[in-house]
Amino acid sequence: MNRNMIAVILLFAVITAPAAENTPGPEIFTAGRPVWSGSCIKNEPMLFIQEEGQKTATARLLFNPSGGVVITSPDLLTTYEEGKDYILKHGSNVVELTESSRIPFKTHAQMFPPKGSPNMFGDVLHSEGHFFHDLQVQASYVYREKWGGAVPVAETEKLKNTIGKLKAKQPLTIVALGDSITEGYNASGFKKINTLPFQPPYPQLVANTLEEKFGGKVSAVNLGQAGSVSSAGFGLLGKVAGEKPDLIIIAYGMNHAENGEEFGKKMLKLLDAVKAGSPGADIVLVAPMCGNPRMFPANRFAGYRDALKKLEGPGVAVADVTSIWNELMKKKSFSDLSGNNVNHPNDFSHRVYAQVIMSLFGK
Repeated sequence: MNRNMIAVILLFAVITAPAAENTPGPEIFTAGRPVWSGSCIKNEPMLFIQEEGQKTATARLLFNPSGGVVITSPDLLTTYEEGKDYILKHGSNVVELTESSRIPFKTHAQMFPPKGSPNMFGDVLHSEGHFFHDLQVQASYVYREKWGGAVPVAETEKLKNTIGKLKAKQPLTIVALGDSITEGYNASGFKKINTLPFQPPYPQLVANTLEEKFGGKVSAVNLGQAGSVSSAGFGLLGKVAGEKPDLIIIAYGMNHAENGEEFGKKMLKLLDAVKAGSPGADIVLVAPMCGNPRMFPANRFAGYRDALKKLEGPGVAVADVTSIWNELMKKKSFSDLSGNNVNHPNDFSHRVYAQVIMSLFGK
């Protein structure tokens, strides 16, 4: 038996092992292996779509598997059968459903409904809650390919105060400011979704992962507010300071529409105010995922990322989710990665947020 097959069997054992209980437990979830690192991937989402003129629905994996693929239901409780429910096209990253498949799918027409249809935003299918979560099956597999783009770099000097406390196993408090993404949409464990597997939003994943990595107690206070822009942060300065944070995550941009230069000016004002209210705290500025390319200008988020990079300095580092997201989009569809098909991450993408932030703290 070759090593690739052994790895697939081990993945299958982990994925299909029964959970001890089905109650939310954020402490058991971490960021996981960075998507740009390693030779196996666990629970990569796929939303199968039957394109016009095609007899079956297909979806793409991020990498070409070097062996079989284990596909489970979104709640991770059902394991589908290769050959019966789906077929991996040999030598490619394309997975095709069989005609008798139990795996859910949508047609192209359903993904782009007529104007005025329910569950629609712009010209695409949209929904909050766990509508898209329930459609996105999870794939796990091993692969030999290398990540094709840039990878995040450690910023240990910029975050040395936080790292010093972590290494000393001192209690650490993280406060997160941001919009609906930071608040938790559409993580399965978010209070407004609350469905299996109950994964928490990225700020809690960061806290869990830092705690696991360094061994000290790490607490996360999430002040994210749906629909907000950077100006909302000024109204939360008192709450931020009151938590006596060691690390502050600031993540705005999805609800902004100005150019990168103007966004940078707004973020600088907020950054200065946060520093003044919480001196000594390290700050991570998050360059966000990109919105659905059918309705968000492609260069908007790159401009926001570049503006945030100019604000880096002692105690301030940028988590560049934007660049990783753009690399993912070279292989994956937006509907694979989004929790609402417009502007929110799903569980996988919340993990990507956490992975990029964790990369700042080194190996």
